[in-house]
Amino acid sequence: MRDDAITVGAIAIIAMSVATAAHEAVGHGSACLLLGGRITLLTSVYFRCDLASRLVSPAGPLGNLVAGFACWVAMRLLPDSQPRAKLFALLLAAFSFFWAFAYLVSSLATGRGDYAIAFRDFLGDNDASWRNGGIVVGVALYLLFSRALRVAAAGLFGARISRLLQISWFAATIAAVAAAALYAPSRSGATLQAGLEIGVASVPLLIPRREAAGASEIPAIARSMGWLAAAFIVFAAFALTLGAGYTS
Repeated sequence: MRDDAITVGAIAIIAMSVATAAHEAVGHGSACLLLGGRITLLTSVYFRCDLASRLVSPAGPLGNLVAGFACWVAMRLLPDSQPRAKLFALLLAAFSFFWAFAYLVSSLATGRGDYAIAFRDFLGDNDASWRNGGIVVGVALYLLFSRALRVAAAGLFGARISRLLQISWFAATIAAVAAAALYAPSRSGATLQAGLEIGVASVPLLIPRREAAGASEIPAIARSMGWLAAAFIVFAAFALTLGAGYTS
């Protein structure tokens, strides 16, 4: 079976856009507004709220975790006759979980970002034990999910999975960087951050799945004008809003 690369890339772009919105807009944004604050900056990589609350910072990663768990369950429940929907759920879970777990490691290691702020707010400024423990937990979760994804993806798509995931990684990373480049105040910083959050965080998608040698019963992902149109609309909206950024 030969999967349509253009449709696979389109599905990946939608998944990346939703994962990013889950973190920045739904996670951080809704927490800020529900707590009575005002969003002063919202982009695909940056967020600021005028409210000083310890709940705003962890809301972004929480948005990724909720999206990841929901899509992991959906991937299991969707029928094999819906290969495009299964791939979308798989990719949205992958981008969400890889971002959440890799960010836990990098944020605590550098002392910057959502997790570092949340840990300081809840556990104190100078406690190396929680910082080192959090890094260990982050690495463990990242590796465990990488293994779970490899097994689940190979079970779904068989020997086709390496090509599917590699196409998805390239399409999502290029789209994320292109959208972030529209943020005029800091194009270089925004594109670098987008590359880290999507490309570097989800680099296990590029690793060939040698154990996926068997055939899959899931049908090939055929060309779908519906998914292509949806990708165009979703990415255009994503790039012009979160990509270009909102400030007040």
